[in-house]
Amino acid sequence: MDAASTLRRMIYGFRTTQLLAVLAQLGVPDRLRDGARSAASLAADAGVEPQALHRVMRALAAEGVLAEQPDGRYALTPLSELLCSEADGSLRDVACLYGEPWLWQAYGALQHSVRTGASAFEHVHGAPFYDHLAQHADAADAFQRAMNGFTAREVNAIVSACQQAGVLRGVGTLVDVGGGRGALLAALLQRHAQLRAVLFDTADTVAAAAQALRDAGLSARCACVAGDFLRAVPQGGELYILKSVLHNWRDEAATTLLRNCRRAMGAAARLLIAERVVEAGARGDEAKRFDINMMVTVGGLERTAAEYAALLQAAGLRLRQVWPTASALSVLEAVPLP
Repeated sequence: MDAASTLRRMIYGFRTTQLLAVLAQLGVPDRLRDGARSAASLAADAGVEPQALHRVMRALAAEGVLAEQPDGRYALTPLSELLCSEADGSLRDVACLYGEPWLWQAYGALQHSVRTGASAFEHVHGAPFYDHLAQHADAADAFQRAMNGFTAREVNAIVSACQQAGVLRGVGTLVDVGGGRGALLAALLQRHAQLRAVLFDTADTVAAAAQALRDAGLSARCACVAGDFLRAVPQGGELYILKSVLHNWRDEAATTLLRNCRRAMGAAARLLIAERVVEAGARGDEAKRFDINMMVTVGGLERTAAEYAALLQAAGLRLRQVWPTASALSVLEAVPLP
């Protein structure tokens, strides 16, 4: 493919995002799990215009997302199988999220972020990203469903990487700072019978986490504590974890959070940070693309290992090692400076 053709495909990439979102939102891949079907029969089930759906599916077949058969029916391919709701590692809800008008509109204001360094989302909607979700239940639901898909893949990868590195060997108390609904903490508790844990997050989030941990039969081994990690974090942990937290914050706030962790840590305690790490050169494109997502939505950023090391040093911590996982996240281990 020549340079012009390659660039045109990149320019037209927004079309593919919307095509995938429509396909997922209409549940077409789920309707194809039992075999090939015509666009007309799928349109009747979905309540949409048959010719228009055919045109969407034909365009996606040209991308390899669907297989167009000689009789005009469409079938799943390995790509569209990942848009089925029950598929292992399903990306259906992620595709739906990136077709949501409220998110799409924020990306349309990317130039505002480039000109000002501030969140395009807040510029468009008049409220920070998470405040908007708190005020719009449908948006919050779409976001949470998509994050659940991300989280499941990431949690398995982090737990496996931690086991291979042996970082939880001998650890008795773990503190998950900004632990969300407890998916990572639950997986670690299930794998390590000796662990006791504290999940620390906002009051609303902690309430949901407490219920999830009760449902998993883990509440006796985990205390759920509400608070503001930009003020203080619970003391007494042998291992602290920050998963997908620091990338939400610019350097000043991120350093404040890390200093609070350092104050809570004993001399022998360690800190694990699970984040996308931006690599040098042309490598690591997923982290660089997600960095744009952070800039547009919350005004945050992804960082290089050197940038994390500088943040940690400013907070009284030393980056000891970084190891990759089977997901887009890496795990960074930090220890207190003497």
